[in-house]
Amino acid sequence: MSEQPMNDEDQKVGKESRDPLSRRTFLSYALGGSGAVLAAGMAVAVPFVPSNATVTAATYGNTGDWNRSASGMLFESVESMKMASLQAGISVRTTSYYAIANAVTDSPRGGAMYRIVTRSDYDALRGNTLGPEGALNGNSYIDHLLANGNVAVLSGGGAVDLASVGLREQHDAYATGNTAAMQAALTYPLSVLTAYGIYVFSGESVADLGQEGELDISGDCRFRLAAGSIVNTDSNYGTHKAILRVQGGKRFSIRGVAFDGNRDGQTYPATKNNFGRGTVPRRTNGILEVCPSGGAYRTRTVIVEHCSFENAYLSGAMFIQFGNVTIRNNYTANNTINGFGGAGFTSLLFEGNTSWRDGWSDIYTSDRYEGDRAQLQIREWPRDYTAATEQIPVIAINESERNKQIVVRGNTCEQAGVIGIFVRACEQCLVTDNVIRNTGNKRRSGSYSPTAIWGDFGKFAIIGNDIMTQAVQPGGMLPDGIRVGGFSANGIDQIGGPWISMQGRFYSIVADNQITCGQTFGSGAFDDNASKRLLNNKGIIITSQCLVRGNVIEGCANNPIEAINDDNFSSESLRDIGICGNEIFNTTGSSIISLRNYGSTARNPQNFDISGNNVYDVRSATAGSDARQMVNFSPAWGAFDVQDVTIADNRFYCLNTGDASKNYGGVRFRGSSGSRGIVIRDNQLFDTLNAVRTESFAKLVIRGNTVRNGSRLLYADVSAGGDAGKLMIDGNSCSGITLQCVNINTGSSGKILSEFTSIGNTWSGSGVTYSGVTPGESPIVYCLDRNMDTMATKVIPRRSFSGTPAFNAQYLGEIIGSADGSASYIAVQVGTGAGDWKML
Repeated sequence: MSEQPMNDEDQKVGKESRDPLSRRTFLSYALGGSGAVLAAGMAVAVPFVPSNATVTAATYGNTGDWNRSASGMLFESVESMKMASLQAGISVRTTSYYAIANAVTDSPRGGAMYRIVTRSDYDALRGNTLGPEGALNGNSYIDHLLANGNVAVLSGGGAVDLASVGLREQHDAYATGNTAAMQAALTYPLSVLTAYGIYVFSGESVADLGQEGELDISGDCRFRLAAGSIVNTDSNYGTHKAILRVQGGKRFSIRGVAFDGNRDGQTYPATKNNFGRGTVPRRTNGILEVCPSGGAYRTRTVIVEHCSFENAYLSGAMFIQFGNVTIRNNYTANNTINGFGGAGFTSLLFEGNTSWRDGWSDIYTSDRYEGDRAQLQIREWPRDYTAATEQIPVIAINESERNKQIVVRGNTCEQAGVIGIFVRACEQCLVTDNVIRNTGNKRRSGSYSPTAIWGDFGKFAIIGNDIMTQAVQPGGMLPDGIRVGGFSANGIDQIGGPWISMQGRFYSIVADNQITCGQTFGSGAFDDNASKRLLNNKGIIITSQCLVRGNVIEGCANNPIEAINDDNFSSESLRDIGICGNEIFNTTGSSIISLRNYGSTARNPQNFDISGNNVYDVRSATAGSDARQMVNFSPAWGAFDVQDVTIADNRFYCLNTGDASKNYGGVRFRGSSGSRGIVIRDNQLFDTLNAVRTESFAKLVIRGNTVRNGSRLLYADVSAGGDAGKLMIDGNSCSGITLQCVNINTGSSGKILSEFTSIGNTWSGSGVTYSGVTPGESPIVYCLDRNMDTMATKVIPRRSFSGTPAFNAQYLGEIIGSADGSASYIAVQVGTGAGDWKML
């Protein structure tokens, strides 16, 4: 039986959600006026059964009524009924579909009621003269030709149990017959089916619903693919068989069915790595497949509930070119590629599903195929995939199909092989309230790390998910938490790909997620470094147009937050990034927040807001370097005019106070001499190296920061770039400074700082106040005023003069000194030359 037993409520078929075409209605339509009489007669024998009634009691009568029928006849099996000569107009019953060979071990299954009609009425009823043995009439599985030439027509106004159309339980020996019987039921068509028990199939059955057909399958059963059904070798590797494929239709629903692909009983090629049916089999091959009908009609509504999909040769359930799909409260496990997958959705609700180790195989390992495998994988549908190339019906399109609206909510995923949830090419996607643990099961190699949630190309809201890595298998890759690849371009939709038919700028948000790995529970103290796991690789990776807000990120061995431009469709540099209000701790990443450049980019990086983040327990086992920073701007941006940067209200704590050489830097800014709008304000930087390090800039503001136990407040290495412009350092509080509060390094490059103000700061520590500040030269214009200086070595930069000063003062209170140091003057006014000065 199914591994997911259902309560009474779950076993209801749910009449309120559909209006199935009953057999009585069908017979009335098929026969016209005279046929309606026959249909009515059949309905008298078996009254219409509400769809929410159980099969045994409601469809075929209560057990106490089994010995009563219109004729009083009861047959042991269908075969014994077929040998009888029965008159038209009566109803008879069978106890079981097949004869019971051993009454001790076997139970009757598939007993049903039949209405006897003449052959001529039957041919009129079915609209052909093939008789009950023909394909249109169920290949003798459903209606049966009797000894006298009359026909026994399966009766029942509601759901039809698959056992009553010839399916047999348990054994592989029945697999071929079960497949034929299932196909007969789908072709007949019987639109409402139920099943109870375990059924084995040798191949796929196809329900082609056309434009308006409906199919409902429910019960508490398991469908298993027989061993040896799929055989692929290195020389012949294009085979795949689903258990069920549904094509087109107005509505398809399935509930309470457990699908078992029996992958260990199938044959994989020894070395061929792309095998199965179609161009890219892993994108379309599943145990359950739903696709268009006849290359014309999409399935408009699909509902999959309380089913399971396990041990798939490739994927569990695959959906191609759809209308509206609901996938709710299902279980997937041990599927080689995906639990669920598909492309070209108008809308998808994926809710409350549970996944265990989807996307891995001991045979088809990540060494053979390193690509995307997931609990859920949604992609674009390429325009150059055709019915001929994919060997299933698809709708020909002129433009590759993106997905319109995707909601992924409240799912759980444990030990996915590569990715937990993957959605690509989507206009609007919400991923929320999912719980994902230990992503990357047996992922030992690949060009990218396993990832819990990945949104690629589109507009994404990834909110409130709980991601945890508690263990990584020996030799396994550390997983990333969340990746979001937005989209800003005119999509390139061409034969051979890429197939992204999108235009414009799509903005995304990553908010209120937890990405953690927790601690071990040993004999050490809870705050010992040895007790803290570092089992995540990177926390959140984003591209342009993304807000990262309110996340908790812990246990990263690499960058907790990384933003990088995407060069697939646009050469734009990174832009429009917000990283705000995140809690980041327990990390040894090379940079905590890293802004990176990929490839050859055009235009200037711009619009960065990094504010309100709390970073602590940041440590390293190696001595510091320029690459290890709290906020790190790409080295490639030294050639760009970086614009509009705000780094504000952050708290940056480093841990290695006992060995300052292992501390991190604070903000490592890089930009050309045209970089402007750079504001670093109101941050707290404790136990860092340089609180701020930069090269060239047009305008840089450092205001209101608190720096404690660091090397410097600012190290401006102007010699490494172009000339620097306006530098404002105001209202900062610095203590425990060991080198210089401010170091302007022009070296021998001849580069200069044009303007410099330092007002209202407090300086204290064992180092020097200023280094490299030469008033009147670099900077040319300056104002150093009202600073409180208790540094061990006080250095007060001053302009010098020979003789008597005759030049204008730059600000009231400016102090200058004679070249030989014999006299000092203070400015009492500004703008009159010699009149500005009064000797001290």
